[in-house]
Amino acid sequence: MKEFADPLYGFVSLNDLELRIVDSYPFQRLRYIKQLGVAYLVFPSAQHTRFEHAVGVLNVSDKLGSFLPERERLLVRLAGLLHDLGHPPFSHTTEVLLPQEKTHEDFTERIIRETEIYDILLTEFTREEVEKLVRITLGKPQCEEERLLTDIITGEFGADRMDYLRRDAYFCGVSYGFFDYNRLINTLRVEEGVWFVDESGLVALENFLISRYFMYSQVYFHKVVRILSIHLVEFMKKFLRSESFEDINNYLRLNDASVIAKIFESEDFREDFERIFGRRHFKTLISTENKELYLELKEKLKERLPEEALRFDELFKPPYDKPIFVKRGGEIRKANEVSPLIASLRPIEKYRIYVDRKLWREARELIKS
Repeated sequence: MKEFADPLYGFVSLNDLELRIVDSYPFQRLRYIKQLGVAYLVFPSAQHTRFEHAVGVLNVSDKLGSFLPERERLLVRLAGLLHDLGHPPFSHTTEVLLPQEKTHEDFTERIIRETEIYDILLTEFTREEVEKLVRITLGKPQCEEERLLTDIITGEFGADRMDYLRRDAYFCGVSYGFFDYNRLINTLRVEEGVWFVDESGLVALENFLISRYFMYSQVYFHKVVRILSIHLVEFMKKFLRSESFEDINNYLRLNDASVIAKIFESEDFREDFERIFGRRHFKTLISTENKELYLELKEKLKERLPEEALRFDELFKPPYDKPIFVKRGGEIRKANEVSPLIASLRPIEKYRIYVDRKLWREARELIKS
């Protein structure tokens, strides 16, 4: 066993097999992929990476799966460790550019199967067990037992979500994402394949959902984070034109550092560099929850201003993705039927128009008129 120091958990212990995976090149690559893309340009200390997040998810997965038989518990720990292997540079920010509508999960599967990771796993597990691990990691369960194991990683109370909310809040220097983590875990139960929170943990559940709500509204959907991400995607479209990912090794050599080096050194990308790293990003013209107003202004501005001087952003996020349950008086009920606070949560809906800062005053006058 080896221990990794972690600011959220103190120390996280890994066994020999997990250490061999961590020491592999595909996993070490995660050190060079930031968890929140270019959010560090707004929240300066948000320099954390997918590497420490993956180790954190292993740790939380182990706590959530403490009731499992030893062999399944080991598989769940590994699924937590491997679940983000396939992220492209800058994480979710550039995932929209993956070829043929692929996701980072598709590349996670390829990395597990086509690199040394597969051989390492076979030193301890059968091929059938490795296939089961792949399904749990990717959220593709084939039976109720596997669905339960998958939920430990990616469910509404999953280890992935619990870790990223707290970790992102910690490194962004904000308090929104902190919730009563230990109380929530200690009051989580599962019966007949259904996860629920015992009534004694209702306040911790409310705290968790509110934390998620505010992290999206104040950090992930921050207006400057969003426009910087839009500019980054525009650059990446140009950068990736000549890239082929048929060989997984071509994909593995891409990380934040290799992309940043390219944009810094090439005159072909000078405008992209200035917008992202020179603080010349487009400015917010309007930010509203009124979709009709947004659509009306969008069409009018497109008639009056050059289209290349405008950027549009439409955001929608529900307070939770699947039904959440609470056990009260021996009965398992939907959380929004038990908690008025949870029932009051509404989707986050934002519509923004950005404009080239050289035309910002002109655009403002058009808006006023």
